[in-house]
Amino acid sequence: MTDINKNVEELYTVLRNRILGEYYFAGQKLSENALAKEFNCSRTPIRESFKRLEQDGLIVVKAKSGSYVRLYSGKNYRDLIEVRAYLEGLAFRLAVEREADTSQMEVLCKKMDEIISAPQIDMVAYADPHFKFHKEFIRLSGNELLEIFFERLNLKSSHLFLQTMNPEIARKTQNEHWHIIELIKSRDPKGEKFVIQHLWKKRDYLGY
Repeated sequence: MTDINKNVEELYTVLRNRILGEYYFAGQKLSENALAKEFNCSRTPIRESFKRLEQDGLIVVKAKSGSYVRLYSGKNYRDLIEVRAYLEGLAFRLAVEREADTSQMEVLCKKMDEIISAPQIDMVAYADPHFKFHKEFIRLSGNELLEIFFERLNLKSSHLFLQTMNPEIARKTQNEHWHIIELIKSRDPKGEKFVIQHLWKKRDYLGY
């Protein structure tokens, strides 16, 4: 790997993690000059990193204006859910074919149960195992391309997830999570439709 490619890869990883970790806020302008100074490099690897981040849907490059952390709308989140529903439906089919081990999904589901059993539910704390549960579900498909698509679809959606989730919905969601696990274990072909419906409900909660 050449030095320039190495720099791009390192910069891309750092900037991507900063955006996902909300070190940069949605709508924030990213300065090529400031970043070049921070990382002690030319603007070339910064620009190449920006191209990759734009492809990931993490930033928006505006002509004669600059590069900005993408600001997602409710419509964006609805579009995401519509596609994600069918990706996870496919994940169910593939996980069943592979007779996948659901033990890690069960661990995460128990963690979510603990969080929602508290008198005051911490929805921010709930969001993390919830995302990991669905990510593990996708991993069980054994399809690397599906994993890539899923990761890209869910980038920067956490704040919108919280807007559509409340304690009552979380409890209903948990019942459905456990049912999905049982459907995978029993290899029930009806599970594919159930998974799609599970996610489609989130779309209807949005009201957009």
